Amino acid sequence: MPNRSLVEEIEERQGEESKKTTVWRLGGAGCVVRFGETILYIDPYLAIPAPDIEFHRAVPVPILPDTITKADAILSTHDHEDHCNEETVMAFKRNTDALFIGPVSSTRKAMAWGYPSDRTVVMRPNDIYQISPTTTILAFYSNDLYSESALTFLLKTPAGGIFHGGDTAYFEGLREIGRAHKVDIALLSFAKQVPTPSKPYYMNAKSLASAARDLKTDVVIPIHWDLWAEARDDPMSIGEWVKKMSPRAKLCVLGVGERYELDSDSL
Repeated sequence: MPNRSLVEEIEERQGEESKKTTVWRLGGAGCVVRFGETILYIDPYLAIPAPDIEFHRAVPVPILPDTITKADAILSTHDHEDHCNEETVMAFKRNTDALFIGPVSSTRKAMAWGYPSDRTVVMRPNDIYQISPTTTILAFYSNDLYSESALTFLLKTPAGGIFHGGDTAYFEGLREIGRAHKVDIALLSFAKQVPTPSKPYYMNAKSLASAARDLKTDVVIPIHWDLWAEARDDPMSIGEWVKKMSPRAKLCVLGVGERYELDSDSL
């Protein structure tokens, strides 16, 4: 069953908890980032897919979308169903004041569903958007082999930088991002090499470790490894590659609903 207490945990943090930047995983590529009163959802997929689709959801929906009442923005890295879902997106429209932020493909979909244009922000590579006085969203190119206008995002918060790669494959431009910006946490796609190793949907262990190395991240959190039954893989297999290629990075494997916290006082 979707977990009402997880929504409460996200929305009702206060006191010392509010001084930390917290990342919760929602399964697949979905996550929530909160710093202070700012709450951002990235690629949330809070729906059950139709029974006739090729892939089958392997993790439960962690939150009923209509139970969400607080969000500053919902970010979509690209327009695929598990990153830009109508049922999920329109619940944010009904129940929150959240902006919808994403590339041309995602924002076009959202507005076609009825998301208001004055609450929609189109971003392109190298665009910057100030979502709050303390948090900035930077958009970068994505080497998504199946979505031409996809983006990667870097969230700059007072506690640190959080990079979300969506479904990007490894590309050398990650090195430039790592040189120009401090990346404390990198959320990177990992799963079995389907449909083919020559053009996979997700990174393998070696390419993910290469991405972590180039971003110079302190923490790498694999995403997407749990969503589809046909692509599930063991994220712990990444560990040896990370030790070899990016020894400064800590591998942090989070299950659905689990969180990682950055304390601004410790940075």
